[in-house]
Amino acid sequence: MSIAAKLINLGLKLSGLKKKYSLPEEQFLEEIRKMNRSRGFFMPKDKKAVYREHHVCGNPVLVVQKAEKAAPRAVLYFFGGGMMIGPDKGDLDCVRQLVNQAGCDVWFPMYPLCTDHCITEAFDMALECYRQLIGIYGAGNVSTCGFSSGGALALGVAAHINARGESLPMPRCIVSVSPGEVPWNDAERAIMKQNNPKDTMVDYAFMERVEKFERHGRDDVPEYMIHISKGDLTGVGRIHFYWSEDEVLYGAKQNYIDACEKYGVKYTIKSRPGMIHCYPMLPYFREAKEDFAEIIRYLAE
Repeated sequence: MSIAAKLINLGLKLSGLKKKYSLPEEQFLEEIRKMNRSRGFFMPKDKKAVYREHHVCGNPVLVVQKAEKAAPRAVLYFFGGGMMIGPDKGDLDCVRQLVNQAGCDVWFPMYPLCTDHCITEAFDMALECYRQLIGIYGAGNVSTCGFSSGGALALGVAAHINARGESLPMPRCIVSVSPGEVPWNDAERAIMKQNNPKDTMVDYAFMERVEKFERHGRDDVPEYMIHISKGDLTGVGRIHFYWSEDEVLYGAKQNYIDACEKYGVKYTIKSRPGMIHCYPMLPYFREAKEDFAEIIRYLAE
């Protein structure tokens, strides 16, 4: 593991970020809302790309292009944050790299968070964004990409299409980095608990409590929205997964392998020991640079 990666891990450990996940519910929600006051949708003022604001299901979408003329293909990009925390400017850096290096336009939706909404609203917005992108770029020209809970939504578009019987083509490819889900079997829980002391960002305590927020008082939420590895992936061409072998969410890896094999989906897995949660999104050290470059190549193919 590179020195830079070790330093980032140490910094996160000293920050005490994980302690927030174990706070009493009301205190936890207050901490999340404090974080979200400085996050969310914003219109960049720089000249590094062409930006446009669009709205889907009443929520803003940041459209990012390299030029005024649309690219041949597009990526639907989903930020992470456990369905609770909004995006920050780090997401924009990631999006701009996709635009400039993968040769794709990017839609960056501010999907509804489960602090105030049921997870069904996020899935419905994700699907509507995808539907509109297919209408613009055509079948076979739209990929999905996401980190953490965003990685779940990147997979969730396909699962939602199948669950609703939509006559939409599947994504060109799916990139899912550390996809989040509520654990649903003993083997998954065991690995999550085993990795909990080593994960400097995500605490297993959050995995136990997030379902309540995702349901937001509803008992009729489809199972695949809570446990995304249970989703129907029929028709998906290829998925590229990334994990740190020391993160809590690594516990779900076998579930996704089983799902891909069940539905005949081609997949690749890149996992590295000692990395932080969603490490490719932080291309400041060797391992992250290498794997983010690989993601770029997949989306550019």
